[in-house]
Amino acid sequence: MDSQPNKRPRWPKGVKPQPHDLAFKSLYGFRLMAEDLFEIVLRQELLDRINWATLERLPTEWFGPDLDRRLGDCVWRVQLRGGGSLIVPIEFQRGLDRLMPLRLSTYSSLLVEDLDKRGELDRGPKGRILPLVRPVVLYNGLRPWRSPFCLSALTPDGMGGWPEMTLLDMGRVSVEDLPKGNAVTAQVEALQGGLARDADGLLERMATRLGGSEHRALRSAFVEWVWHSVAPDLGAEAALLEPELMRIVELGEVREMKTLMMKSMVDHWVAEGRTEGEARVRADQRAQLRRQADRKFGQRAADRLDGLIRGVTDPERLVEVGDWIIDCRTEAEFLARAER
Repeated sequence: MDSQPNKRPRWPKGVKPQPHDLAFKSLYGFRLMAEDLFEIVLRQELLDRINWATLERLPTEWFGPDLDRRLGDCVWRVQLRGGGSLIVPIEFQRGLDRLMPLRLSTYSSLLVEDLDKRGELDRGPKGRILPLVRPVVLYNGLRPWRSPFCLSALTPDGMGGWPEMTLLDMGRVSVEDLPKGNAVTAQVEALQGGLARDADGLLERMATRLGGSEHRALRSAFVEWVWHSVAPDLGAEAALLEPELMRIVELGEVREMKTLMMKSMVDHWVAEGRTEGEARVRADQRAQLRRQADRKFGQRAADRLDGLIRGVTDPERLVEVGDWIIDCRTEAEFLARAER
């Protein structure tokens, strides 16, 4: 059964994580997501040594000198056959960060020191030994990642001690290059528009990997992540995603029914997500119509249209207004239709 994510941390004063960050962290608090991510980012010879029964999530709060508090996103540890352990710190990024290797090396040092303080370092023939550390960055930014991957790229002589981080550019990686039947692959597909292009295929693949009552909480976290991380970037087009989200929400526990969500998630999504989401989508549609009218007929027509459609929530009516903007040749003709 999937492990439940840890409680959300208390964030430092002045730092307020965005909903998509929290949704990401919640999603990768589940064993299955960690296992599937390892399949993508680790070499096969290292995967073959993993004792999956020992996979555990580690704390992501550490204290440096002078009680300097650091918070990571997600950390998993697993024992290796033949001795030693592997630690995978996972960080989620939407923006470029040239010093990302330095940040990850700081986190890695602090978490290893924390293990030492708790007496949890591995033991070798000559005493305590350090774990293998393989940092992973899950990047979902607008621009391609051109920042360094390792500390050596930040030094004048090209020397650095910590291993190079692994970057998974979720918006640009080819889905065909990722393993089939993998939950992270399904997440990448969703990020790249899979719910709009091939909803049946994506849901079938999700059902294969995430079906069953033991994955209820993970399915709930997945839909919450979609709502906070995929839908907001679509603007008015999020209306097209809404039916597919509802399909996921309404899915049951059997693969043949292609259903993935428990009733409590339906209640949560309908109560907190759907109403707010619909309002946001309609507001985006109205704003887009105003911009289109301004571009074709000028500011006066746009201001008049803004007043006329301010309370309109019917999506079909708003689509009709968009047709008028395209079809009408003059401002007078357009405003006459809008006022009627």
